Amino acid sequence: MASKRKCFSVEKKMEIICRLEAGERNVTLAKEYGVGHTTIATINKNKEKIKTLFNNNFLKKKRVRASTQDQVDKALLQWYIMQRSQGVTLSGPQLQEKANFFAKQFQIEHFNCSASWISRFKVRHNIGGTVSEESLSVQKSEWLTKVWPILRKDFNDEDIFSAAETGLFYKLTPDKTLQFKGEKCTEGKLTKERITLLVAANMSGNLKKPLLVIGKSILPRCFQNIQYLPVDYYSNRQAWMTSSIFMNWVRHWDAELQTQNKKILLLVDNCPTHPQIGDLTNITLVFLPPNTTSVLQPMNQGIIRVIKSTFRKNLVLKIISNMDENKDENYPKITILDAILMINDAWQQLSPLTIANSFKHSGLAEEILDGPSSSFSNDIEIEDDIPLSVWAGALQNQLPILKEELDEYDHIDNGVAICEEPFEERIVKNDDNDDSDDNVEDQNEDVPAPNVLEAFKAAEILNRFVHSNFNDESLTHSISLLNNAVRYCYYMSKTDYLN
Repeated sequence: MASKRKCFSVEKKMEIICRLEAGERNVTLAKEYGVGHTTIATINKNKEKIKTLFNNNFLKKKRVRASTQDQVDKALLQWYIMQRSQGVTLSGPQLQEKANFFAKQFQIEHFNCSASWISRFKVRHNIGGTVSEESLSVQKSEWLTKVWPILRKDFNDEDIFSAAETGLFYKLTPDKTLQFKGEKCTEGKLTKERITLLVAANMSGNLKKPLLVIGKSILPRCFQNIQYLPVDYYSNRQAWMTSSIFMNWVRHWDAELQTQNKKILLLVDNCPTHPQIGDLTNITLVFLPPNTTSVLQPMNQGIIRVIKSTFRKNLVLKIISNMDENKDENYPKITILDAILMINDAWQQLSPLTIANSFKHSGLAEEILDGPSSSFSNDIEIEDDIPLSVWAGALQNQLPILKEELDEYDHIDNGVAICEEPFEERIVKNDDNDDSDDNVEDQNEDVPAPNVLEAFKAAEILNRFVHSNFNDESLTHSISLLNNAVRYCYYMSKTDYLN
């Protein structure tokens, strides 16, 4: 009687591939696993497909059947992911009903979704039951012990990156907090008040990608005469992430890495706007398991919270400066350019230590580093994680805002949507809604750039201030570079070159 054919799970196949890549012989592995050497050779031949399945958390499957209704399968999965991200629990019959809906929209005849089709759909996409805190902890532990060591074995800490999005109400001041409380900001006038940020850094904390900022307008009026932005700027009508923006950003980064002859691993969450990208050469794109973003995504372990809090501290200082000057309006009008420059300052101020420790808290790194939370020189130490209300309470010029209101203000946009909800009609049309709107900027955005004489005088004042208050060689050197650049512009303005 012939022996029963062995079928290996994706997880076991990945284990075999890793051992082959480490130099172990085919014959040795075939003997250990009790299979013929042709089986091991076939696994090695299909290693790229197996790695893709492994990176997308298809671990237990022995055979992965493709769906006979690919359009319905993709549409239902997109709808399912967004519903689960909102905490909606879905039953089998609900999935059947929605699958039949999509089949009708795609004009697919003779399709009647059965319970067995839904069962196979769940198997194909690694969909389990309801996720409790206990099961989430087990899922995290299993992924960190079984999957993560294999994923990261070819990468050192400097080459492991994580990226995540967050929404920011950039125009919001503390006195308007109650108007925005609980707002998801998916449509309407509040979308004019928000931007979406994509934040990415490596595990060591010493490499931070320029922020990706998504606004509503292709070219806001306040961008006129701006020669350089410290961020990557994109736009669409709702100022949120789309799959085309994400793919463009990843591919551009992949091209940069090719010129540097550098390969990295990039961790992102499992979100509808993060599609698989099949033609990457220098980025290994890995998706975190479903429903684990809150516990496995390093950016959600403090990094995003700190940079948004620092942004709001910078905004509060702007408010207080208006008070000190006795301006009629204490609360300044913030343009998207103001917001980009302030959030970039907050990103640059964030210490490598805070980033590295956030990777540790997620379980991805091995040890928490010791030291002050942030510093941009040996003599200047700034705590990253002081709550806004505590920080503001130490100011001599007190804000006319209660501590509770400041605490609410500090976390006001934690739940803001960063991508479009997949309405059934848009899923069917495959509409990414990437159009931008150049008619959304109000008069507050129309702020003239400082002229060269104003910049010349301001640079002189800043130069004297820095040399009077700081004993820091790198800082004074930077100010000297700034002054020389402004002086050159001023000189050129007085010659025929710029006239």
